[in-house]
Amino acid sequence: MNHNHTRPGILLFAVAVILGSFATLRGELDGSALTPFVVVAFIAIIVGMQLPVSLAQRVLTPLTTAAALGLILAPLNFDGRAPGAASVLVIVWLGMLIGGVARRLRGRQLVEGSLAARFLGMALTAVLARDVSIGDTTVVEWAFADGTRRSLAVFALLAVAAVGGLFEGVLEKAVLWLDEGGTLLGMMTDEIRPLAGIAAATASAGPLIAVAHPVLDWVAIPLLLLPVLMMYLAVQWVQDSRRDLEESIAAMSRLPEVSGFSRTGHGRRVADIAVRIANEMSVDPETSQRIERTALLHDLGHLGLPEPLPGGRTLNASSQTQEQIACTTVRIVGSAPMFEELLPLLDQVRTPFRQWREFGERIPLESRIVRVANAWDDITEGARSPRARQVALERLHLGLGYEYDPDVVAALEQVFVAEGALVV
Repeated sequence: MNHNHTRPGILLFAVAVILGSFATLRGELDGSALTPFVVVAFIAIIVGMQLPVSLAQRVLTPLTTAAALGLILAPLNFDGRAPGAASVLVIVWLGMLIGGVARRLRGRQLVEGSLAARFLGMALTAVLARDVSIGDTTVVEWAFADGTRRSLAVFALLAVAAVGGLFEGVLEKAVLWLDEGGTLLGMMTDEIRPLAGIAAATASAGPLIAVAHPVLDWVAIPLLLLPVLMMYLAVQWVQDSRRDLEESIAAMSRLPEVSGFSRTGHGRRVADIAVRIANEMSVDPETSQRIERTALLHDLGHLGLPEPLPGGRTLNASSQTQEQIACTTVRIVGSAPMFEELLPLLDQVRTPFRQWREFGERIPLESRIVRVANAWDDITEGARSPRARQVALERLHLGLGYEYDPDVVAALEQVFVAEGALVV
């Protein structure tokens, strides 16, 4: 999803441009600023912009963030004085802009909203660390003053970096919230788990670079960015593996239709409807992913039938045939260990809701949603006309509480009503 080219993302970028321009005008830079530490940090910021990673609907550049935080929090000395936030932000802003332009020239995507949120988060950290005084001293001055315990200094610098990182996350999620709606707090909560590791590693690398600067000078930057780089490569490997898995699932889902056992595009349509129902029911991202995979694979068992069902529809098939399809699906999918968690979900897609209501049989939400989405596509046969949708909804209502979960049907109804595609 690219939410950063929407109006909220562009507006946030405009705010960053204004602030970056203001810092350029207010910053006091001269030849004394061109120390090896500053030059290496500047280069690292540019290089880091070429290595983004997408997680939880956010685009992160951990190398850029870590290098910039190291520069912002380090005890710099420009011509005998400690530079303020504006002077440091000029370097960060120019590095990010040059890195962004270089990325565009390489034909790669640049997400303006993410870049803006990142810079604004760093700006907040810079102001808190270098411009806000407690008594007569700033956080950076206190952290590197004689007599300050370095362990406390690291925690203080880490706290300042964390505030900026949190601000960055709120800004980027706010862009998505303004564009798509939903709950801002829910969006922030959903991203804690997937981002916790990479965010903690990035936020801690900056203060460590700053603390190591008086001893190691510019060497502190490549040395302490190395773990961040290794983590980036590991995340990229996991994402590549996940992408390969999703492509394999998509290819498997098309087997029934290319073999003539189901309608063209049925699996993809069922998956799309199921995910939209899941979003309407505010399920968490992991459950939504299982729902999509279950929907894509639910019809594989058709391959075990002696001949295709009329129209490829399971809606009107006997319970014995539906059981046979489910068992064959489980046998096929069960041969791949990575799909083990999907087996009970695929098996229960065939189970009518009355089994839960009357006999207390537990039917997973994933299966109940896919059952409704499959019935919807079977009835409409992929048609999107208001008449087809009205007929489908009426058919689903006839099976409420018996064949289909009423809450799931209500969520599906709400999806199409909200889009103006259905009038009730």
